[in-house]
Amino acid sequence: MGSASEDLLVTLQILPGFFSNCLFLAVYDSVVLVKRVVTLLSRSRSAGCGEWRRMLTSEGLRSIWNSFLLDAHKQVKLGCEAPNSKVVKVPDEPWWSSTVVPCGSRIQTGGECHLLDFESSDRPLVVNFGSAT
Repeated sequence: MGSASEDLLVTLQILPGFFSNCLFLAVYDSVVLVKRVVTLLSRSRSAGCGEWRRMLTSEGLRSIWNSFLLDAHKQVKLGCEAPNSKVVKVPDEPWWSSTVVPCGSRIQTGGECHLLDFESSDRPLVVNFGSAT
């Protein structure tokens, strides 16, 4: 199959989700608009005097479309082989501990290794994507 036919298939897969999101945004904007009109007609100054920011805009639609494209082209697929990304092993002990990992070990602390180096058939692989900020 050529690239154009693959792009067409991806587009056809994305369209239903994209249109349902657009419909939701249109309904949301309609509800907010009706609420503002009712508020203005009742001359209530307590609610809804601020600026109204629409949700269904060309920028919003472009963002939704791009997120669907990213999701469609992701490398990880259900039932397929898992990616083996590079990771860094953080020491189990505090940094001031005197524990030393042998140089010949499969996984060295602080060194570069791959995600699947940590897999084992007797337990699930749990990865913590922590943050230092």
